[in-house]
Amino acid sequence: MKEFKDYEEDIYKCSRCGLCQSVCPVFKATLNECAVSRGKFNILNGIIKGELQFNNNVKKYLDLCTGCNACKNFCPSGIDAREIFVAAKHEYYKSVKLSFWQKFLNSYFLFKILLISAGISGCVLRLSGISRILKVFENLLLRFGYLGKRLYLFNSLVQKQFKIKSSDSCTGRNTKAVYFEGCFNKYINNDTMAAVKKILACTGIKVVKKNFECCGISYLNDGNIKKFKELLEKNLNAIDEEYDYILTDCASCNAVLKEYCNYSEFEAAMEFSSKVISAVELIKDIKFEAIKQFNVAVHKPCHDTYDFIDIVKNIKGINFVEVEGYDSCCGFSGKFALQNQSISMNISRQKVQHYTENNVDFIITTCPACLLGLNQGLAEINTAKRPVAINLFVFLAQYCGMSIF
Repeated sequence: MKEFKDYEEDIYKCSRCGLCQSVCPVFKATLNECAVSRGKFNILNGIIKGELQFNNNVKKYLDLCTGCNACKNFCPSGIDAREIFVAAKHEYYKSVKLSFWQKFLNSYFLFKILLISAGISGCVLRLSGISRILKVFENLLLRFGYLGKRLYLFNSLVQKQFKIKSSDSCTGRNTKAVYFEGCFNKYINNDTMAAVKKILACTGIKVVKKNFECCGISYLNDGNIKKFKELLEKNLNAIDEEYDYILTDCASCNAVLKEYCNYSEFEAAMEFSSKVISAVELIKDIKFEAIKQFNVAVHKPCHDTYDFIDIVKNIKGINFVEVEGYDSCCGFSGKFALQNQSISMNISRQKVQHYTENNVDFIITTCPACLLGLNQGLAEINTAKRPVAINLFVFLAQYCGMSIF
């Protein structure tokens, strides 16, 4: 892992041309120069020259970033701004003494408590039938301002979309995939995991579960490398048998697990990262046919390193709608949405506006955080009909028939 000082040349290399303004979702929502890469580089340049020091205000400006990396793809100099910001925030944690409350709010203990609490609340909503009632009256619910929108968002998170049906395993390859279920499947709603298992049953792939912790993406993006490495080592130690794949169904988990080898000297980390694979890669030989004609669009997560869009386009019986900005950031990005709620909602609202204008029935994606971002935006849209934001695997398992070809 490179330290902040190692990026001095990259920071100087920024020509301050401002092209990043045209693609940065946070700048578009705020018009704040400190939200865009060149503004942050000006701050970091001041730190390098000794004119500024790392403090809470500098960290606040560095946190004005969703980590979408759109600026890297658009930068004439090819500067990886996200990588530099992570290193800078890591330097902040090394040089600034945190208060007790700052440490507590950044603790993994609190994070797990929140996940468990959300999971228990979700079970209560589902078992009591309240979740179904809220779904029926969601337009009325959204009239109750901020609290109504938050309840709508939480209900979209915990509501079951996939009705589990029995399926027989087909004979096939003798392949073992260790399933990295992720926090969403483990604590909140296991619809996606159940859907993936149903689909993979027809490929002959044996899916094995282990007691993994969080992939650590929020700590990595926050520059808290010490905590990220702790989670990394726990996940490496969770595997005690030979395996062919580390299987993920989440674009964000997939991207971060592939980075484990860059933050660990253990040989196991290199093997782990090299065997990480998205479930998308394992279903390319399956032919899907929708049970009825739907207008379907996709949202490509920022961390998506594989192409699931062709799978959606090739579903027989659907009408694929290519929506403007389908590959732009949804605005959620975990901790960013908690720290900058109004900015996050603004980005999400602008994002989903394109989908509602195209009258789509489903918005398909492969990241649970993106589902939250899309639903956050849908809660802000005043419309009689809202498209359903849905995970790719849930849509395929619930609304499509399938066959191997």
